[in-house]
Amino acid sequence: MPEQKLPRARVVTLGCKVNQYESEAIAERLCSLGFDAGVAAETDSGGPAADLYVINTCAVTAEAARKSRQIIRRAHRANPSAPIVVCGCYSQSSPEAAASIEGVSVVIGNRDKLRAAEAAADAYFHGAGGAQRILAQRGDIDSVDVIEPMSISSAPRTRAYVKICDGCDGKCAYCLIPSMRGHVRSRAISDIMREVAALAASGCREIVLTGIETASFGRDTGESLISLLRAASETDGVERIRLSSLEPTVITDEFIRAAASLPALVPHYHLSLQSGCSRTLASMRRKYTAESAMARISALRAAIPDVMFTTDIIVGFPGETDEDFEETLEFARRARFLHMHVFPFSPRRGTAAESMPDQIAPEIKRARSARLIALGDDIARELVEAYAARTPAADVLFESDERGMHAGRTANFIEVYTPKSGVAPGEIRKVRILRAAGPALYGEVM
Repeated sequence: MPEQKLPRARVVTLGCKVNQYESEAIAERLCSLGFDAGVAAETDSGGPAADLYVINTCAVTAEAARKSRQIIRRAHRANPSAPIVVCGCYSQSSPEAAASIEGVSVVIGNRDKLRAAEAAADAYFHGAGGAQRILAQRGDIDSVDVIEPMSISSAPRTRAYVKICDGCDGKCAYCLIPSMRGHVRSRAISDIMREVAALAASGCREIVLTGIETASFGRDTGESLISLLRAASETDGVERIRLSSLEPTVITDEFIRAAASLPALVPHYHLSLQSGCSRTLASMRRKYTAESAMARISALRAAIPDVMFTTDIIVGFPGETDEDFEETLEFARRARFLHMHVFPFSPRRGTAAESMPDQIAPEIKRARSARLIALGDDIARELVEAYAARTPAADVLFESDERGMHAGRTANFIEVYTPKSGVAPGEIRKVRILRAAGPALYGEVM
């Protein structure tokens, strides 16, 4: 008899690395429930229609919430008869709005998020029972004190994300994340290590430790991020450990000594900076000044050769003057970021920044964004050219084939392209560097 075809489920992910990890866990659970399930990014949410959709939403900005609604509607158009389960930050903050979109069968927030898989399977195999189910309520995440048990056993990529903590205790003036993710909740190091070991055994070469506020790992359990990094670096089969977004405050002298001593910890750090102006940072209610952040960047750069930094910067925060923005530009020139994710301030309903005086006009925000992006492009080109001049060869983790070439990244996160030579994704190979072009390197596999 021919093999019975499994119903096809598509888990579409918007937003952060934590969402990407949780989508992988939801997809694995769907597979165990009898589906052929896979994860797609928002830009890859088209393609063949699925029999079932889980949309893992984002609402960190107004644009992210808009995209979440757009993806839900797109899924319904692709297959109007397919049940759609909506989960994540948009449905946590606006469950009724998510439920009002045509085609949505079930709404779940960020509390007990793996319920999305069971709810989706129930909707597919048994129907919605004639009534739409809204299983999320605004504020129900606030009382959650223990992190939801969740893990993945394999990853389809050469780089796997592992969630180490959830939630945020910050009170940043512009941010809704604490209301959508709850308080900081950390996993035990022993639990994380079991997952890291399984991923390494499955062939994953690089582990990215991620959380909503990674720097807060262990604040609720008494364990420390440094202890976690040491344990991960000693795990058999793990070749690279990478950290996702960090606040500059985590880069203490103790952290720098540990980072310099762990060969598996890659020399690349993404800093959740948000501004290079101390006055703006104070208005944002961040926990550091521009001067203290620069001191930490300089100290880490002095201790670790070829370390690279990437960052996020908001432009046009309420009250940001031309002089404040010039300070951010000067900070970026001194910090020498390999990449800056620049985005204009987006007021979010319910945040302190929404009602702050001196809101910045959209055209000024656009102009400032363009200037900072252009500066970032120039800095990235200079950094990569200087790296190529002093580095005859580098180890590259190959990830994909793009534009007829193999594509991968160095440990410090520089893009590398080589002519096709039969290298498979997941291989780490020595590459002779031939030239730099823009933010990328070009070379040949040795």
